[in-house]
Amino acid sequence: LSFIVYYIVCNPDVKKKMLKEIDNVFQGDKRRPITKDDFYSLNYCEAIVKETARILPVVHSFTRYIDKPNKTGEYNWPADSLFLIYSKAIHNNDEYWEEPNKFYPDRWMVENFEPRKNSFLMFGGGLRLCPGRKLSMTGIVCLMALMFR
Repeated sequence: LSFIVYYIVCNPDVKKKMLKEIDNVFQGDKRRPITKDDFYSLNYCEAIVKETARILPVVHSFTRYIDKPNKTGEYNWPADSLFLIYSKAIHNNDEYWEEPNKFYPDRWMVENFEPRKNSFLMFGGGLRLCPGRKLSMTGIVCLMALMFR
């Protein structure tokens, strides 16, 4: 949340768009509780969260282990191999992201935008995808809306 606030404050155009979205959703009502429909309308707030997590992932690296030999591409991996996955490098790779070092939440707003497979690991991936990812995203987006409205 600290980094989200930091990037919002450092990017006045992002802050302006976010505040406009929040005002459109809540119509100036500062006391009304957030509903499910409100959450689904806060797309730009969610884009800000994703972009912050892309630039500064909460978990910079994690490991994966294989217990059987495996061939991937032209590489043969022996059993009991441990892999270190450096998500910060993946999230900032210019092969996957246009201007990867730029904070640009609008990249998430392009219709039908989907990051390349395994290029955004905010909540892990594959069979070990975080089961609490939707609850986490809901909580952080709603907290942002409450703080800034």
